[in-house]
Amino acid sequence: MKKVASAAILGAVILSPAYAVEITSLKDKDVGIDFGIQYRVMYNNSNIQSNNQYDFFRQRLRLNFDVKTQAGVGGFFQLEYRGGWGGASPDKSDPRDAYAVNAFNRLQARGVRYGYLYFPAGPGTVLAGILPANDQVDQMLFSADWDLNIGGIAYAGKVGDIDYRLAYVRLVEGAFYRNTAVKDKDQHFLVLDLNSKLGGLNAGIHYYGTYGKICQKGNSCNASDFYTLNQTWIGPTLTYKLDQVNLHAAVLANSGKKANTSNSGWLARLEGSTKLGPATLSLLGVYSTGKDNGNGFKTVHSLLKTGGYWAYTYIFTPHGPSDVNDFGLEPGNKGYGLTTVQAKVDFPITEGLSVQGVVGTFRSNKDMGGNGKSLGTEAGVTLAASVGKHMTLEFGGAVASLGNAGRAMYNQPDSNTVVTKKSVNEIFSRLQLEF
Repeated sequence: MKKVASAAILGAVILSPAYAVEITSLKDKDVGIDFGIQYRVMYNNSNIQSNNQYDFFRQRLRLNFDVKTQAGVGGFFQLEYRGGWGGASPDKSDPRDAYAVNAFNRLQARGVRYGYLYFPAGPGTVLAGILPANDQVDQMLFSADWDLNIGGIAYAGKVGDIDYRLAYVRLVEGAFYRNTAVKDKDQHFLVLDLNSKLGGLNAGIHYYGTYGKICQKGNSCNASDFYTLNQTWIGPTLTYKLDQVNLHAAVLANSGKKANTSNSGWLARLEGSTKLGPATLSLLGVYSTGKDNGNGFKTVHSLLKTGGYWAYTYIFTPHGPSDVNDFGLEPGNKGYGLTTVQAKVDFPITEGLSVQGVVGTFRSNKDMGGNGKSLGTEAGVTLAASVGKHMTLEFGGAVASLGNAGRAMYNQPDSNTVVTKKSVNEIFSRLQLEF
């Protein structure tokens, strides 16, 4: 199968759907339309952030189009539609947000998830629009796989042995408040990634920065409601492969300011994998520094309430078949710092049938508001079966034992509800068609 927008995207610079089929082809093979689809139905049963068991269904449809007018020139867009089953749909697609009785499903239409134009310029490619761009530090800071889909301009390419990506993204547009006496009401996001091979190593250096002023009151902001949000992240990544062993490391330093409060810290990530017969064993360790007041290492996830697939577990962190329901723990742990060790085993049972098992432990590096440091442990398993061409059925479950800090900081849905349970469980399934 062809990669969508492969002429416009180099390596892992920008995301693209996994597969595509050509639906329109002219005499010139560089001209036409590639089409891809991802359609899923999901089920979730758990007691996450509840003293009771509850369940819900969700469905999601994504349609991908890559329109190519000539070699390396065109436009890509992805349409998305999602919602829960039963009753009138709430404003958001999360079925836990509202209870409504209706004789039929009235699921809201969505819109464009990604949409950008691309063309060659010198040794690279220019992309402009809603960019599906992840960070290149394992989605620990921001993730377009998950939910950070925002507009900007990127230039990506290769010079010699160096792959590069430069981007300017507008996190917040302040034009609505043009008559407010606040300087620079926009939030700017800058990206620079450089990657190359050094002998047997793949090495990279990465810089991400967000600067400007922001207000979280929507269209009801006064001049006094805007506050400074400046954050900088910089650090290297290294990947080493030898026979059946893969090692990957990342280190990030962070410093910044939110309103009148400064923060600083650093993060280290080490991940390794190896083959054990037909199985693949992976180990992951992440350590980030924290401060007693929560102003240690920060992530874009924590600042903007986004998420990413940076870990192995199912309940504490997002995981594909269960990502509609989790704690959303990010590597900075709200600025208190985090120590986590996780293990994953992927084992093919027969052709078209595989199993994955995961375990993980999580601990805060600073006391979290008088609740201690213990976040908890988790174990889970997922079965994946091919039920037809491009269609997969996944079914699994997980159990987490929470410490006092985990229960207080991640298992409370709001300030008015106290969840007393320390044992959290989740059963999930996903039927998905993707090409």
